[in-house]
Amino acid sequence: MYFDEFHNHKWARNLKHARALLAENRIQEFYGGEDLPDGDVYPGMRVMAAYWTSVEHEMKLRRNSLLAGAGHPEWEKDPELVLQAKEFHDRYVADMKELVVRNEIVPVGRIDALAAKGWETPGDWADTMRNRQQDSLAGLQAGSLAPELIEGWFDSCLRSVSNYNRHLIWGGVNAAALVRREGPEALEKAVESTAESFMWDISKEFFATVLPAAGFEDIGDLMELGMRGMYADQWFTRGQEREEPGEKIVRPSILKNCELAGIYTRVAEWNGMPKTSLGVGICRYCEVHGLATMMITMPPMVSPAYKRIQSLGMDDRECIFELTTIPADDMERILMVQEKVFGSVE
Repeated sequence: MYFDEFHNHKWARNLKHARALLAENRIQEFYGGEDLPDGDVYPGMRVMAAYWTSVEHEMKLRRNSLLAGAGHPEWEKDPELVLQAKEFHDRYVADMKELVVRNEIVPVGRIDALAAKGWETPGDWADTMRNRQQDSLAGLQAGSLAPELIEGWFDSCLRSVSNYNRHLIWGGVNAAALVRREGPEALEKAVESTAESFMWDISKEFFATVLPAAGFEDIGDLMELGMRGMYADQWFTRGQEREEPGEKIVRPSILKNCELAGIYTRVAEWNGMPKTSLGVGICRYCEVHGLATMMITMPPMVSPAYKRIQSLGMDDRECIFELTTIPADDMERILMVQEKVFGSVE
């Protein structure tokens, strides 16, 4: 196994569980998900497929933001970096082959067939996903799902997992090159110079473009994907809520694993660097992404703040992010977010 199974391959646990549900003819849970006895969540095919597609878009944006901040958009075609990114992604695909066989998810030849078609997000992905959703709802009502529909969901998930990690690995390779060629300060500067623009660009990509296209349009759908989608890749728990002076409520979120840190750690190690040397290239973007999400989803009667306390990528310790809210009349934030993410309202 080239990459850490705990950090980078929770997808396999979820797809194994999906097969187990099908073996028990529990097609409603296969599609819609379920809470598990150990506190984990199986998100279901509807959520996982949309979540992983959205992460494909996210990882492309992360990669492009870093190159823009570094002032090196030409590195996207740098032969050395393209070759290394392919080599490291090939290792990830080798892991996938091992895991689909071990967990009896699909025959190993399915991975080769998906690779032959190309890993990149298809141009008609949204229409295909919505059609699968409609066919699944019809199948649930009829009491069965067609085999080609079931395998289409597995193919969608496997392709997305491979592709988002392909872009994530590529971003890590670029970050390592920036440190090697220009020093760690160059990486920090590139991230800081693009953090705010990334914050709103990814919010527009998620909430105004990708998720509505994937059939997640109303606030209930978006909250479901936000709350359950993360379990596709992450071991997530809520920390102990606490009160602080000034009517502050602090809610910690704890991530036991991190697929981004798992990738960047390996890329750093394979480039002869300390394991946390590239962490700022992911953790700062995670922090601002989380802040924007809270600004979008928190109601106007509170004012939210969000910050990283510690992280696997930068500190080699489990990720802890804290949401702090205080009572407020924060309608101004709602209007600002509306304009930045969805466009101005007349």
